[in-house]
Amino acid sequence: MRPLIGLTSYYVNPKAQAKAPLSAVFEESVCVSYPQYAARVEKAGAIPLDIPYFKDDNSIAVLAEKLDGVLFIGGEDIDPMYYSEPMNGSKDMVPERDELEIKLIESFYKARKPIFGICRGLQLINVFFRGSLIQDIPKEAETSGKPYLRHTRNDAKNESVHNVNTVKGTRLAELLGDSFGVNSLHHQATRRPGDGLLVSAYSEDGLIEGLEHPDYPFLIGVQWHPERLSEAPHFKLFEAFVKACDGQK
Repeated sequence: MRPLIGLTSYYVNPKAQAKAPLSAVFEESVCVSYPQYAARVEKAGAIPLDIPYFKDDNSIAVLAEKLDGVLFIGGEDIDPMYYSEPMNGSKDMVPERDELEIKLIESFYKARKPIFGICRGLQLINVFFRGSLIQDIPKEAETSGKPYLRHTRNDAKNESVHNVNTVKGTRLAELLGDSFGVNSLHHQATRRPGDGLLVSAYSEDGLIEGLEHPDYPFLIGVQWHPERLSEAPHFKLFEAFVKACDGQK
């Protein structure tokens, strides 16, 4: 039997998220996800299962026990209260999603199940391990004077817009090589890496683009969206993740 992998989803509440892009599409609260995530997981040899929003802690623990791994997908900003900072550029936060995903990552981490994070997923991993985030890259550029690239490139979701350089000796370097192009759909980034996490990639302007845990079976986060890019080399991330999940069976 192929491994079963849970994929988190957007929780959209139109009444509470008047300014969020997806909220204009729906009249009632829904859980949705882009199909590229599931398609990549399935192509790599696993069965993807979307995880809706729910609250019961026992159900979350059972989910972590039954599934072989979890993929935390992209999406809205994480409330900065989770890394003990005031609001400083974060937007479109979804309390229900933050609450669920913090509990999910805790349960899967305790079960030592494979964890893969994409964009917001990388940021969630970092926050869970007590790291912090740059809440808005353009605002950070103005206050710090650092010449950051334009990282919110919604005009080129499926195209490489800048290079990423991996750190030698990391799992990410082993999988993807020294340097490659990526897309860029984020306005936040890792500021302080979380406890025990290893920085595995940087963008050309010095922002952290990859994190991993060297003492965990499989825990990798990337800031770009590999599910939207051509299969080489980015598909190797999904292959390695599914292989790790298959080892849980």
